Amino acid sequence: MRDNPFSKQYMWGAVAALGPHAARDLAIYFATIAPKAANDGDRNLAARGRTIYLEGIPEANIVSCYACHGPNAEGVRDIPRLGGLAYFYLKGRLEQWGQGYHSGVESPMPLAASHLGPDEIEALASYLSFVK
Repeated sequence: MRDNPFSKQYMWGAVAALGPHAARDLAIYFATIAPKAANDGDRNLAARGRTIYLEGIPEANIVSCYACHGPNAEGVRDIPRLGGLAYFYLKGRLEQWGQGYHSGVESPMPLAASHLGPDEIEALASYLSFVK
């Protein structure tokens, strides 16, 4: 479903032959793997990223992330876990959403990310890479 260039280039072909049962089985398997932090962000930016994640930046129309993704970035229901994901993955996704690429039908992420500047993206991606 994702329309970003990397999904189209790498994942669309890789999963094209998967049937619904195989996709479900893979999802169940991945859900059993205990998450661990990538720890690959910039530690000097993590504190600022934590503040943005928890509080947003209201004067810049940047909403907090925790209301949807949980106080520990653990994900809530169908909203994915962000905690511990790799810095470069998070940075790339935030940049792509900010450019208008979607992550699913009616996803709020392109709108939310469109208010983030490069410094905020760096800080958020750094912080989230250290969350356990």
